[in-house]
Amino acid sequence: MEEKRTGLFENGLIWFGAGVSIAEILTGTYLAPLGMGKGLLAIIVGHIIGCFMLFLAGVIGGKVRKSAMETVKMSFGEKGSLLFAVLNVLQLVGWTAIMIYDGALAADGLLHSGIWIWAIVIGILIIVWIFIGLTNLGKLNTVAMTALFVLSLVLFKVIFFGSGAGVPSDDSMTFGAAVELAVAMPLSWLPLISDYTREAKEPVKATAVSAITYG
Repeated sequence: MEEKRTGLFENGLIWFGAGVSIAEILTGTYLAPLGMGKGLLAIIVGHIIGCFMLFLAGVIGGKVRKSAMETVKMSFGEKGSLLFAVLNVLQLVGWTAIMIYDGALAADGLLHSGIWIWAIVIGILIIVWIFIGLTNLGKLNTVAMTALFVLSLVLFKVIFFGSGAGVPSDDSMTFGAAVELAVAMPLSWLPLISDYTREAKEPVKATAVSAITYG
């Protein structure tokens, strides 16, 4: 039986969702002290650097059909890869906790049901997503990403065409630190991209679509 593979559109949707997550949006607010011009430049420069490295990692995993942790063994061996595996687990646990917390804060800001309740609900939804699996998300993922896209347009309209006052620039964030922060965002996904590109029909193209969409 032929193994089910993901297409370019599916891979693009996954990384579009990662790019417009609550955690990413909140991280972008840290660059506000730079002002609009320098802030946007720092984001662009940082994401070009970070997404290029993300692309290279995704291509390696996609071509050999292995996860990022499995490809580490190719360079560092069985024992050497254990360090990377431990660091990866720590990063994923921390990053997941931050996203659950940020999501719970956002949901509680709308419905006021309690942060812990929303944290549990989001945690359960993550478990459901894991059991559904990447290749079986199908229309559910398409609907979710479409909703995120529409909400992103609404957010854009409110910020750029609303009556809210802009944030004045100051020296609390340097341009170099902002670029470093922007680089760190795609780099934080380095241990994960191969988990998706190894399942793609066209791994190199899927990796390019993923990195460009996220960036």
